[in-house]
Amino acid sequence: MSLYLDLVRYRDLFLNLLRRDLQVRYRGSFLGLAWTFVNPLALVGVYTLVFNTLYGKSSIPHYPLFVCTGLVIWTFFAASLTWAASSLVGQAYLVQQVRFPRQLLTFSATSTNFVTFLAMLVVLVPINFVFVPESRTTFWAGLLMAIVLLAIVLGLSLIIASVTVRFRDVEHLLQTLLLPWFFLTPIFYTFDTLPGVQGHPTLVSALYWGNPITPAIQAIRDPLFYGAAAARRRRVRDLRRGRLARARRASSSGAWTTSSPRSSSRRAAPRSGV
Repeated sequence: MSLYLDLVRYRDLFLNLLRRDLQVRYRGSFLGLAWTFVNPLALVGVYTLVFNTLYGKSSIPHYPLFVCTGLVIWTFFAASLTWAASSLVGQAYLVQQVRFPRQLLTFSATSTNFVTFLAMLVVLVPINFVFVPESRTTFWAGLLMAIVLLAIVLGLSLIIASVTVRFRDVEHLLQTLLLPWFFLTPIFYTFDTLPGVQGHPTLVSALYWGNPITPAIQAIRDPLFYGAAAARRRRVRDLRRGRLARARRASSSGAWTTSSPRSSSRRAAPRSGV
């Protein structure tokens, strides 16, 4: 807890570090903060072309908005971990010369990405209001969950920054893991739309609960994109589909048993005895 209390005790230093990181990130850039939107929008265009046009029409309504909402969260998560890995090692001169709480450097790096995350939400949320009216009354829940996500990312960033000081390979390992981690996270798909989900319930549970960012994306995207009422309707619809599929399998199994020759001979045997 004292690690986070230092944010209050040394708030002036923290704000100076945050201001410095923001200025360094966009210094000499013509577009400045607008570059934050370029990478997510490019990925949204590619995934929409592949998975909503070439691969077939997606069952998810407003698919580009769906992907963009997930990408905004992932971009903040991945960028924060990447910056955290070098937040202490990359500023060794400052750590060795001045005595101050070292975690402020990591907090500053994560907070810088959180500022860009909020800037993207400022643009994304009004667009969701237009295409998904249900989100107008539920978006505040997504903003509250964003604070919870910030706390989770701060904790992971501290762990990564501390381990990287001792083992420099962590930074390279993180870069290697982020790409498969991205594809295992439901950003441009949902688990219920994957064709092989029904046959691997244990694997799906492991992918969902074993991935720390997946519940956060679901918790933020539901009120921002679906709206709470829409999300409940979606879960009820998925539940009904699952029950209907099980009922169809049961009925088809019963029909096969009824129509099999062995069962017919068993029913015919008593009549032959008479």
